Amino acid sequence: MTSWDGTPSRETLVIVGYTVPTVLLVASTVMRLFAKVSKEGLHLDDYLIILASALEVAYSVTILVSGVGHGFGHHTATVDPKDLEIFLKGEYIASHLYNLFLAATKLGILVLYYRIFPVPWFSKTVIGCSIFVLIWIAIIEALMGALCRPLHAFWDLTVKGKCFNTIALTYFVNSSNMVTDLVLFALPIPVILGVRTSRKKKIALIAIFSIGFITCGISAARLAYVVAQGSADITWEGVPLGILSAFESLGGILCANLPIIYRLFKTAAQKITSSVSGNKSYKTKTTNQQYGYDSTPYGSKSHGRQPRRSTDSERWIRMPNESDPGEMQTSAHCTSPDAKGDGFEMGPIPTGGIAVQREFHTQVEERV
Repeated sequence: MTSWDGTPSRETLVIVGYTVPTVLLVASTVMRLFAKVSKEGLHLDDYLIILASALEVAYSVTILVSGVGHGFGHHTATVDPKDLEIFLKGEYIASHLYNLFLAATKLGILVLYYRIFPVPWFSKTVIGCSIFVLIWIAIIEALMGALCRPLHAFWDLTVKGKCFNTIALTYFVNSSNMVTDLVLFALPIPVILGVRTSRKKKIALIAIFSIGFITCGISAARLAYVVAQGSADITWEGVPLGILSAFESLGGILCANLPIIYRLFKTAAQKITSSVSGNKSYKTKTTNQQYGYDSTPYGSKSHGRQPRRSTDSERWIRMPNESDPGEMQTSAHCTSPDAKGDGFEMGPIPTGGIAVQREFHTQVEERV
């Protein structure tokens, strides 16, 4: 792809590659909040995921604002030095936001584990992992803070300074992030296997909590592009690494949100199924019914409309005519149970009465 001046350009790829995962990430978090607020309210893990989502949005916006139009997606040799400085400054800020996003997401998932799996050994393991994540992010942020001396030498190439090996630092962040993710997403599997439930549901739960392993695959793919951090053509070679980072963010948030939002889809599916079943049941019951409930239409073998007795699920309403001065009158009475019937026996249908059958559906929602 080329730009208007004929030089190769990846700007469109940058815009799409950062926008799509960010929109999906925000949508999943909004659905999570809707599911929680409408049912049980928010917990600490919800606030951590809100924080993580906000950090990811800030990360993507920073890259788009400082990158698009300032050389990101173009070969560095064609980028104006002032634009390159703007991009590198945005890259430094975005790196902090991304690292904090990783930590907030991991802590959000761990707090969710702690809340929904109240197993003593598992709770202690979760606490230990949370402490490790806090130490991990503190070390990374300390290294980022001391990346260059003076610090602005990172983005101002005219300043003579001393910087750490950025390739080594990026390898450390990515490899340690991938290892912690592997441990994080494997943690609940033994607990789920020990839950007393059907095999089918165990497999479904493991599948939901294992979505994060896809994120680990993206982390592994990112390692192949880490060399771009030390490349002289960073504005071109860094595009795949940045886009993979955006999709890795989406994978982490989905792993945190899916155990919550899948209930929305399950409830919606149950309502649709119930509605379809109800419509089919109504059509079946009303076929060939012209006179009340289970009556036979007039014909050669018909003996006319016969009074019938109703069950306790019906209620009679007397409809007024022009000579009736008042409102509608309702009546219903129940006698002793019918020994031969299935329910309670009520009086015969009055002349001009209308039988109304009411059908109720009970929905049972299972929580993870």
